[in-house]
Amino acid sequence: MSHLNTEKSKIKVGILLSGGVDSAVALYLLLKDGYDVTAYHMKTVRDELYITKEIKHKVCCSPSDTYDAQMIAKKFNVPIKIVHIEDVFKEKIVNYFINENLLGRTPNPCFFCNDYIKFGIVMDIALNDGMDYIASGHYARIIDGKLYKAVDDAKDQSYFLASIKKEKLSKILLPNGNYSKDEIRKIAQEQGIHVAQKIDSQDLCFLPDNDLKGFFADHNVVVEPGNIITTEGKILGKHEGLPFYTIGQRKLGIAAGSKLYVKTKNVDGNFIVVAPVEELYEKHMTVSNINWYLEEISTEFRATVKIRKKFKEIACNVKHVDGRLQVVFDEPAFGVTPGQIAVFYDNSQVLCAGVITSRK
Repeated sequence: MSHLNTEKSKIKVGILLSGGVDSAVALYLLLKDGYDVTAYHMKTVRDELYITKEIKHKVCCSPSDTYDAQMIAKKFNVPIKIVHIEDVFKEKIVNYFINENLLGRTPNPCFFCNDYIKFGIVMDIALNDGMDYIASGHYARIIDGKLYKAVDDAKDQSYFLASIKKEKLSKILLPNGNYSKDEIRKIAQEQGIHVAQKIDSQDLCFLPDNDLKGFFADHNVVVEPGNIITTEGKILGKHEGLPFYTIGQRKLGIAAGSKLYVKTKNVDGNFIVVAPVEELYEKHMTVSNINWYLEEISTEFRATVKIRKKFKEIACNVKHVDGRLQVVFDEPAFGVTPGQIAVFYDNSQVLCAGVITSRK
């Protein structure tokens, strides 16, 4: 943060305070560094959802998170602003999630939430309030206006942050990017932050019970069952609805007699094609809706690419043709999934990101 020339005590930073340990320590680190900090806590879905649903996994934005955020802000004597964005979140994120599923794709709501919501609407609110910068507890680094992986590769969140537009990076601070998770928890413990051992959020905030079937029913979306077939066209059984399956999934709910995985989903015919694992490896993919971080957009370049958060990076050759990226993997990639996000790296630097549109 040495690039800031003004006295830090005069620099106003809005911290996205979720109520978890990461953003709490980020707030502490900003104060320790001398910034004038204001907390912003998002409400993406109405509290009634968490009251009426059984919370099976830790999710963000719940009533308990709001309480924790207020306690953290009080502890460090910083003002906190509760930002209600339930309606726009439903329009931009929840509806996107529904529509992508109905089109047979596998969406990534958290990726687009960072662009549209956290570093979109909430960032704009903070800047309009007079903040000079927006900060969060994400594990990534911004160096000279470029996005890099975090020092702690195991906790790196650059994959999800790669939706943020390049011109916004100069207004974003990520204090946790140079720390490991263990170090962050240790700081929280030393500072007496009450959420020091709070577990991390794991699932979608609008699916606290992890019940996808109930979610579609609540939104009056009819999901029809259909056939599960082999690549030769043999019907093996019934699926419960295309949105409940993703490419590479093995759990099918049928007795197939051998290990089979979802290879493709056909929306027009409402059927799922399954195949042995060796048939789920691809050498190519096409990526659209590109968010560039390169100073000059190359027509062809080498990179490594991550096609899901928990997948290993694969070296590849990339051609930029008519606004799309045509990717050839150095080694076959398992479960290339339309709708998911591809993030391209040069070592630890993010080069660009986009949506996987096909496996050709």
